[in-house]
Amino acid sequence: MKIVIIKDNKPIDQINVNSGRVTIGRKSDCDIPVKDPAVSGLHAVIEQVKDRFVIRDENSTNGIYVKGRRVKEHILHHEDVVTVGEHRLRFLIVEQAVKKSSAAESRSAPAESKPGSATPEITRAFLTVTGGKQAGTRVDLVEGMTTIGKPGVQVAAISRRPQGHFIIHVDGGKDRERVPMVNGEPIGFKSRKLETGDVIVVAGIEMTYEFA
Repeated sequence: MKIVIIKDNKPIDQINVNSGRVTIGRKSDCDIPVKDPAVSGLHAVIEQVKDRFVIRDENSTNGIYVKGRRVKEHILHHEDVVTVGEHRLRFLIVEQAVKKSSAAESRSAPAESKPGSATPEITRAFLTVTGGKQAGTRVDLVEGMTTIGKPGVQVAAISRRPQGHFIIHVDGGKDRERVPMVNGEPIGFKSRKLETGDVIVVAGIEMTYEFA
């Protein structure tokens, strides 16, 4: 799981969570220290319960909020945003996204789409490397989630959803602010829907997305 810390609508830090219990608060010894007067010394705790992550308010003064509602405890889902003081924590749970995508695939009609259906059927989609020694290499996007890039340098993931394919930042290596580029623009820390002909650059590798 990765947590993106956002303030004033700008990502200011990214934290990879590898332990079963993570503390959030203003104290410097918290696993996720948040320098914010509206945040208590020990504000909240994230705990892993089986295959789920749960965030719990630790009797803080100002509480934690999900979708504008104050909660005592909340089961975290991929791309959830939790407000803590003047900061927002965005949770990227890649494993959960893979399961969600796989479940969506198993429920989808395998052959023909229903008349009048608002959800487009995903048929064939792929990436073509357009530069360097690997130019011409094709990557078929047939899995629920496909990772691209170079581990330790930069990694992104392309998830297959009923609405289409979406690219999301996974790891920037030593440079936490390094995010994938689509058509010459950084995608930031949110997922972005891909369109036919989009040019993607990850870890210096240029690829074109095609959907048929």
